Amino acid sequence: MALRYSLNLDKEADNLEKAVQKVLDDGLRTKDILSKGTKEVSTEAMGNAIIACLQK
Repeated sequence: MALRYSLNLDKEADNLEKAVQKVLDDGLRTKDILSKGTKEVSTEAMGNAIIACLQK
């Protein structure tokens, strides 16, 4: 939200939202949002997965 509404960086916000959605679609979850059929990963691993998506 900060990228989009505070910094007016819509393209970057879109890219970040897409990366987060891809990681969630791949089934990765931190403990606080874990659900049946998903894989628990650390916060660091979740962040790294999102960064990897952004770098593609």
